[in-house]
Amino acid sequence: MPRTATISRRAAVGLLAAGGLGLLLRSPSTDPPLARGRLILDYWEKWTGHEGAAMQKIVDAFNASQDRLYVRYLMTNSIHQKAMVSILGGAPPDILGLYAFNVASYAEANAVLPLEDLAKPHALTLEHWSAGMRPIMTFRMPGSAAMPKWYGIINTAGTLGLFWNRGLFREHAAGFRTRGLDPDRAPRTIQELDAASEVLAATSDGSPVGKGPLARAGFLHMEPGWWSWVWPAMFGPVAAGGIYDESTDKATCASPASIAAYEWMQSYPRRLGIEHVEKFRAGFGPYGTPQSAFLTGEVAMVVQGPWMANLIKAFAPDLDYGVAPLPVDESLVDDAAPLTCIDTDVLMIPRGAKHPEASMEFIAFTQRRENVEALASAHCKGSPLASVSEEFLESHANRGVRLHTSMAGSPRAFIAPTTPNWPQYKDLLDTAFQDMWKLEAQPAARLGLVEQRANEILATAREHRRMRGDIS
Repeated sequence: MPRTATISRRAAVGLLAAGGLGLLLRSPSTDPPLARGRLILDYWEKWTGHEGAAMQKIVDAFNASQDRLYVRYLMTNSIHQKAMVSILGGAPPDILGLYAFNVASYAEANAVLPLEDLAKPHALTLEHWSAGMRPIMTFRMPGSAAMPKWYGIINTAGTLGLFWNRGLFREHAAGFRTRGLDPDRAPRTIQELDAASEVLAATSDGSPVGKGPLARAGFLHMEPGWWSWVWPAMFGPVAAGGIYDESTDKATCASPASIAAYEWMQSYPRRLGIEHVEKFRAGFGPYGTPQSAFLTGEVAMVVQGPWMANLIKAFAPDLDYGVAPLPVDESLVDDAAPLTCIDTDVLMIPRGAKHPEASMEFIAFTQRRENVEALASAHCKGSPLASVSEEFLESHANRGVRLHTSMAGSPRAFIAPTTPNWPQYKDLLDTAFQDMWKLEAQPAARLGLVEQRANEILATAREHRRMRGDIS
């Protein structure tokens, strides 16, 4: 028989195998007077710094809005592992703030509650959110013909775009026009991106690019290198980035579009000289510091989410930048349907939470438009909602906010594969990406091996589901 309320320990153990549990939960020793006489709900979240402070303001507003419930915001590192331990141990928090990829794995483990019935009293339906957000919030067991169930609610969302240094583009206006490019417009195609990169690349000793030490690159796939798997979407079908077929639960990363994408990626270290590129990259500051390469002008274009605008505001407020959709092969240009990848944070209610209706009351409060927009503004992100206020767009610190928000509804917006085994698949792709970038592997051969191994992992997982009775 299929499971109803029993947590799948096999699936849960798979989640925990990824790493250690890290530091302990930071918990307050005493509760403030406002909490006295109220039902206390513990909300575990991963955010610290300004992001955590922004969420704490939403929590404070909820606590001040009524006198029955009190939410404690508890910053928790290694949250997706620690949360599973707490659920298995029968002592979960009341609300969990996790990542988009956790929805599938937690839902498969039966570790979180479905939300359809809990959301009804608050008049929340999936249509409350932008179209591209809805698949992230639901899960259907791979291999099952059942309708997807609703498990997560978007807390904040990011859409990937091409950030470009407008000042550097204008400085090289003559070179841009020589190549048929517009110095006041970001590249729309892969071909334009390549041409702009060639104009902008420079060596520190005046030698030809590829023959000497780099002083500036137009674009580098490895800066920051977080999305090793998004490039195939620029060359072909965009469902799950073109690397996963949900209908068959099969990896498809060795498709012609995928091979073409990584062969294109390799053209950059070949042209710039891999030894020069790696020495150049070794001098970059990490993300989150003033020395990161886009902020210093060492890299003129970068694929990033809207959070990049927060770094610009903090460390390079005079940087003249723009945000554009991800460029695509010239045969795929469609300005009405920009290409982007969506990545989000989600709120979920753990199975075993003692007061799920109260947990949902808090979550529903966070989804009021004014609260969603306040948090998104503080995080420099676009809104995940279907309805967005003009005031939010006008007052936002991120000059690309209209694009980031609108791209969430694009028919070419895609998300990470919705398989619970995505973390394992992604690890394979990450390793292959590094080797291909260093020109140590040929894309066709290496991607064929990745696809084969990923499909072995997926097939084993399907067999485990059959043995558990989750699918027939």
